[in-house]
Amino acid sequence: MYSSRIKSEELDGLFRAILTLQSEEDCYRFFEDLCTIHELQSMAQRMGVAAQLDEGLTYAAVAAITGASSATISRVSRCLCYGADGYRRALDRLKAEETGKEGQ
Repeated sequence: MYSSRIKSEELDGLFRAILTLQSEEDCYRFFEDLCTIHELQSMAQRMGVAAQLDEGLTYAAVAAITGASSATISRVSRCLCYGADGYRRALDRLKAEETGKEGQ
């Protein structure tokens, strides 16, 4: 069982709320209310960086594609290698979803 270093009642409540979202539209509505546009763009960029690194692209190629700084790319890379496996789980599930769609 995973034990987070940042666990709190407030975060538990936030994550429970996120888990109630049922559609992409729900996500847009919720996250537009919760986050600034810049925060959302930064999170989306990090996810894009993770996907590109997972595909084996170099830092230079990832920077060219995503516009991310070398510091952001390095941080995402560290998380992919040594983090809590959050990116890994999401990327693997997205790949499985895409594979399932291709087989239909």
